[in-house]
Amino acid sequence: MHGMLAIVVELLLIAAAVGLIARRIRVHYSIALVIAGVLVGASRLLPPTHLDPEVVLQIFLPILLFEAAIATDAERLRQNLAPVVLLSVPGLLASVGVAGTVLHYGLGLEWPVALLLGAILAATDTIAVIAGFRKVRAPARLSTIVENESLFNDGTALVAFSTILAVALTGRFDPARGMVELVWVTAGGLVTGIAIGALAALLMRSIDDHLMEILLTVVVAYAASLGAETIHASPILAVVAAGITTREVAWSGLSATGKVAIRSFWEVAAFGVNSVVFLLVGLQLDFPALLLASPAIGFGLLALTLGRAASIYPFLALLRRTASRVPMPWQHLLLWGNLKGSLSMALALSLPVALAQRDLITAVVFGCALVTLTVQGLSLARVARALGLGRIGKAEERLEEEQARLLAARAAQTELDRLQRVGLVPHAVFQRMRAAYQGVIARSEKELRELLVVHSTEEARHTQAVTRRLLAVEKSALQDAINAGFVREEVVVELIANIDRRIGDEPGEREH
Repeated sequence: MHGMLAIVVELLLIAAAVGLIARRIRVHYSIALVIAGVLVGASRLLPPTHLDPEVVLQIFLPILLFEAAIATDAERLRQNLAPVVLLSVPGLLASVGVAGTVLHYGLGLEWPVALLLGAILAATDTIAVIAGFRKVRAPARLSTIVENESLFNDGTALVAFSTILAVALTGRFDPARGMVELVWVTAGGLVTGIAIGALAALLMRSIDDHLMEILLTVVVAYAASLGAETIHASPILAVVAAGITTREVAWSGLSATGKVAIRSFWEVAAFGVNSVVFLLVGLQLDFPALLLASPAIGFGLLALTLGRAASIYPFLALLRRTASRVPMPWQHLLLWGNLKGSLSMALALSLPVALAQRDLITAVVFGCALVTLTVQGLSLARVARALGLGRIGKAEERLEEEQARLLAARAAQTELDRLQRVGLVPHAVFQRMRAAYQGVIARSEKELRELLVVHSTEEARHTQAVTRRLLAVEKSALQDAINAGFVREEVVVELIANIDRRIGDEPGEREH
């Protein structure tokens, strides 16, 4: 235990140093950690450290999935559900088939082994993808599609991996049974996560202690994972569903302090786990061995690229004439952002030792992870700018800055009002601080009006976005009033129906 703790402390110290250097040289933190891990491993500064697949899947992954899920806006997910579902379910299965075919003919692997490697390579690593795209100034809708697709993609990939592994080990495949298991794993995971998330959310709404609220979210993340495993369902889908449900049900009833505390806790937890995982990914990479396996790794890169293309272009073409269509430059960035990392490596390491060509599979997966994280990860922002997605003018930058300033001032003013109502702020202090915030709000509002008048296109887009947000707030206020018994449901049912119609009539966020 002492030796393990020492290694963890050393890894965190290295991660902190790498973080400072990465910020100075403007390299993304996660990619810098992988490179640092390779260098540390080659220099033998640390004793041999292994990436335990069970630790990644059972301990690390729930933290990373829950942090991403609790930050997910359910309304934006609903608006982009069509492309997310197409990419993460039929798209992923098509990716497995195409990648497996390339590996079968390119490397001469037996079909079950080729498809198994295809399933590992089809998993779009949640940690790497979200970390990469959060750094790119991509449109909000594209970021929503990328982040949510990567969350649900993992669940489908693990189901495909488990099914194909059973076939590879037994040599038998029952299509009917496989379909039943797929439905059970998916539905069981989602139902388990929603039930646990809803129960915890109701408890969180009944307490006003941010420490207890944080503790409940930790329980939710691991209870959802363990509950799904107990009934042989998907723990990944359970954690994702639990995180989204917790936010959707509990968030409006939490204080500003509680929201900040929960967000901060999960950001710190995810940051720490990311730091350790990406360093361990680098430490696992045996560079000389990867050079020897470079021809096989080349076929692996070809397979994962063609497989990802098969999951993107044909399926998103189905949405071309709908409101959910995804512009072609976005699709190109989805292809280039096909990064591999800890999940793919954990799946490769979890393969039974008796499996034929296990060493070759591991080498291909590790090599593909190194190339995608460094080559594609380092160039992701440049590719986005070349596609016209990462550019932002000075006027738009000023607009976003004033919006952020206004949002922060209003949020602080709301919390100040709450503290004064419960008697925690003296009246004189309250008046002075509120007047200061009101001055910031007035200046930002004036600046925004002037900017929006000059840029009429931006004004129209922001008007649409703000209108939708305000309509959602109106509906939420009416529903809260019904739940609290202030008004009867039959009195406001027409008002709510009218709001729903107006939300449906509002055009969605424009693609830019």
